[in-house]
Amino acid sequence: MQSIYVFDFLQTVSAQLKETLDRMAESKLNESALAGLSTFQMQNDSRQGVYVLHYEGAPVYLGKANDVSERLAQHLEKLKGRRGIDPERIGYKALLLDKSMGTAANEDLLISMFKSEHAGMWNGAGFGPKDPGQNRDTTKPGWFDRQFPIIDDFPMELDAGPEQEMEFAVLLRTMKTQLPYVFRYTVPPEELPRLISLAGVQRDARSLLQAAVSFLGDGWKGAVISYGMVLYKTNKHYPYGEELLP
Repeated sequence: MQSIYVFDFLQTVSAQLKETLDRMAESKLNESALAGLSTFQMQNDSRQGVYVLHYEGAPVYLGKANDVSERLAQHLEKLKGRRGIDPERIGYKALLLDKSMGTAANEDLLISMFKSEHAGMWNGAGFGPKDPGQNRDTTKPGWFDRQFPIIDDFPMELDAGPEQEMEFAVLLRTMKTQLPYVFRYTVPPEELPRLISLAGVQRDARSLLQAAVSFLGDGWKGAVISYGMVLYKTNKHYPYGEELLP
């Protein structure tokens, strides 16, 4: 009598990880909690792991990262810039892995396990990418971007001085730094030192993007797209975005 014993290692480990995540208490996703998580990672010399984002108490996204606190901080920043999402209702669970278990935690298996119990998961719905890239500028937005569009009038903090002017380069850098979503632009170096007047311009992302487009003039175009804003000298058409012209 002969036989072969087969042990499904990845399936077993994934099931154990899910059971552990299910038992864990949820933490609110905010800067204070992430600072504590980062300290915990340093103390235990362990940064990689798996995590689950919760919204209104329900799991909505599972991920795996080499630095869990850093990745969660990126998610928090992204969610702050979306309509229809209350940042106060976002939570997370983080399960760190020692070096020997890094490859054993199979993200695809874990996602399928969570999806089988939670139909509203954001995995595969367009939430995960940090910056989808220029090739996505003209493609149909995914479910997440349609359901939770960016806050295009996101408030900005600017110090334009008593003359209400500032270097164009400073305006662009400030927008890129403060906006909780993608802001891409390509501007010739000779334009950057010029002073742009912000007199009468509302201090929000859309108004400032329009001011930048008008400042640059003919041939320039701004666009509010599904996951952010862009500013280019181009004749490209953005069929799924809103174009801003001089």
